[in-house]
Amino acid sequence: MSQSTFEELTASFYKYQVWYLKLLGVWSLQDYATRQQRVWHALRCGLIFVIVSIMLLFFAIHVLANIDQISVILEVFFMFATELSCMTKLLSIKLKSANHARILTLMHSTAFQPISSREYQIYMRGAARSVKWRNIYAFTSLLAASLILVTQWFVDSSALPLSMYEPCNLARDSCYYGLYLYQVLSLMPSCWLNISFDSVCGSLLFFLETQLAMLSARLQSLGAAETPPDNVSVAMELRDCCLYYGNIVKLKEMVVNLIRIPGSVQMLCSVLVLVSNFYALSIRTSETAFMIMLGSYQFVMLMQIFITCYAADEMSGQSALLSHALYSSEWTTWNKTNRKMCLLMMLRLSKPLEVHTLDHTQSFNSLTFASIVNCSYSYFALLKRVNS
Repeated sequence: MSQSTFEELTASFYKYQVWYLKLLGVWSLQDYATRQQRVWHALRCGLIFVIVSIMLLFFAIHVLANIDQISVILEVFFMFATELSCMTKLLSIKLKSANHARILTLMHSTAFQPISSREYQIYMRGAARSVKWRNIYAFTSLLAASLILVTQWFVDSSALPLSMYEPCNLARDSCYYGLYLYQVLSLMPSCWLNISFDSVCGSLLFFLETQLAMLSARLQSLGAAETPPDNVSVAMELRDCCLYYGNIVKLKEMVVNLIRIPGSVQMLCSVLVLVSNFYALSIRTSETAFMIMLGSYQFVMLMQIFITCYAADEMSGQSALLSHALYSSEWTTWNKTNRKMCLLMMLRLSKPLEVHTLDHTQSFNSLTFASIVNCSYSYFALLKRVNS
């Protein structure tokens, strides 16, 4: 694989998502950026923080004003929890933007470049899968956001799409259209932020899974050693594989630092959103347009958690196969020194890589996703029973 092809494929894992995060002003600029670019970068960052902060303030005021009405509170949590997770993502990226930018630099290092045709094919498939998941998630998210903003217009043109504090009288056209426009201009950047952050987290985990698959192929291809020069060659290949795995672990830790805090907050917020959506769906079953709109949003919320849990699960599963891949090599023909090195590597590779949440006893995986859905439905059933 040529260097230019490697650079292009590596960039496909993240380029559009990082471009939008830079547009918002939360991802760090290159060192050679001009002073004017940095000023505009800071202004855009301030603007998105003001937009999200005002949204959270309006939601909070509406909740406090209707603190005794459970149906109104759940209706507000429909978007309040989503905006809260957006604010967490913005703060997390901005405060550690320089550290996160190093992830991209490390991804482009020659340590992760395929060295055989088989590894090249694995890398191509990994990049294609990352792009496919990004596009699917982006399409469904934009569809759900559009349905939220448009459906209300056709169902009841006197109400706003989002339930929040209304600082003026909606009976006045200027107030109604002004707030409607504000909600559109506030919701869409948040939607794109979720698309960018969630998909880039999934893409980075897919990149790690791809690198582990390449390492697995490299370990399986370790050949026999019939002569002393062959054993020297095997020893060098084992050493390179150890260094390769060390670079993967280093990159994994950097990706975990990007995901851990916003991902954990996202799980909590998703439970709140799922519970409120389940409740709204249960009491407005006769409103077809509302059911379609809320159903699409519910699907996006589930996908938002699933994409990270699935990608982390794939990475962990691939790392668990490394020991078997090394055992599948021609290790029986190696000398005693190489067999000892092989045993040490198998002991090191026996523990799968995981992406832990803020609670270090829990990881992002399919079991966590299932427990979130189960927990959300349990809370909804309890709420429904108590409220009835």
